[in-house]
Amino acid sequence: HLLKLRIVDLDKKLKNKKRRAVRLKKNIAPGIKIKIMGLKIEGISSNKVYKRFYPENGPVAHVVGFTGSNGVGQEGIEMLMNKALAGEKGKKINLIDGKTTPRVIGEFQSIKLPKDGEDIKLTIDLRLQNEAYNALKKSVEKHEAVSGSAVLLDAKTGEILVMTNYPSFNPNGYNKSGDFIRNRAVTDVFEPGSTMKPISIAASLEKNIVNKNTLIDTGEGPYKYEGKEIRDTKAHGVITVKDIIKVSSNIGSAKISQKISSINLATMYKKFGYGKKTGINFPGEVSGVLRKHTKWRKIDHSRVSYGYGMNSTLIQSAQAYTVFANKGELKPISLIKGKDEKISKRVLSHKTTKDILDMLESVTDNDGGTAPKARVYGYRVAGKTGTSWKTDPINGGYLKDKYISSFVGLGPVTNPRFVMAVVIDEPLKKRGYSGGTSAGPVFSKVMAKAFEWYSVDADGLELEEIQNKKEVYADKRKL
Repeated sequence: HLLKLRIVDLDKKLKNKKRRAVRLKKNIAPGIKIKIMGLKIEGISSNKVYKRFYPENGPVAHVVGFTGSNGVGQEGIEMLMNKALAGEKGKKINLIDGKTTPRVIGEFQSIKLPKDGEDIKLTIDLRLQNEAYNALKKSVEKHEAVSGSAVLLDAKTGEILVMTNYPSFNPNGYNKSGDFIRNRAVTDVFEPGSTMKPISIAASLEKNIVNKNTLIDTGEGPYKYEGKEIRDTKAHGVITVKDIIKVSSNIGSAKISQKISSINLATMYKKFGYGKKTGINFPGEVSGVLRKHTKWRKIDHSRVSYGYGMNSTLIQSAQAYTVFANKGELKPISLIKGKDEKISKRVLSHKTTKDILDMLESVTDNDGGTAPKARVYGYRVAGKTGTSWKTDPINGGYLKDKYISSFVGLGPVTNPRFVMAVVIDEPLKKRGYSGGTSAGPVFSKVMAKAFEWYSVDADGLELEEIQNKKEVYADKRKL
């Protein structure tokens, strides 16, 4: 009963006369073993087997991965760095006797010394990893979503400080299978939606086609183009390019994109890292799909400007926004400490980057921005919401009642230190399904802790108030 063995299978094992000992079951939980040995059944014995134990469990499970029963890495860093972690066995020549059960009676020489496995140190900040995991859990449960993922980068070094998913799994368990085993931040793709608008508009700014104050008529209803309708959540009329980002106008983004060639738009997306892997070589990472620009119809060209008709991973979106945090340079990212640092690549001019950053900050405005819930008290933060329909994996097209909601942002604006990307899969509409509502609060909570724990200077409008509180606290301590 305790071993969950069928009587017929047990009889078959015990009737095997060729073996002096029969293994009834391997890899049983310690608690079960204690119960069995407590029965004191004659002839029953147990062997202790050493295996990996993962103390941090769920929040880091997708990154660290796990080994199989043979000690070989099956997922995550365990798989990626299996050779380095495993070390090498040694070899030696021994003299044995000629008996049926040979015994070693003399040692000649070692022909190969064993080599210990290497220590692998990750860039993950465990404090922030746990904070992000708990914030995701809260959001997923509140919005009755399927899952959530988050990535936080050090904008200065490109190090991945957070990469986590909720729900997770117990890497110490014995049944590790199902949809939640994979590291969805690198293995799963989705249409990024409006988080692409700053990039498509940046392409037009670089060509001097528009500037941030150029007026665009977004109309008073759906925009009919090439026999299709492009819609906004509500009518915005004539607004500036900056406000197109602030209120997230699909129509405005489409009209601006029509002023630039497909090859220039596609080239800009590629420079930001879309359509290719990030270079961290994580097991299962995918490149996403950015179709060749020569195959775009006019409507495809318009839609891709606001993140439809392409797909990407969350880790790609996080890396892409390092451009806005580094004065126009794309930062190479890393997950393992000590790797050779790669050189950043120039993507945008300083002026365009500054203009886009100004637009992204307006997204968190209480006055009309789509993500006021992403604000961090005392700090100026910037970012972009994304809310897109999920694709139907069976019949194609879109599932009009299911959404992917995201937020990609950075801060502090005056000297960006961190970039963070959050995605919530299938938040219920009745619970608040937009990127600003479901993903924005996760960004806010985790970034607040990142600023605090890394002693990042405040730069927000509340700076004076914060300084006054610090002085009052200091005075109280003196008393």
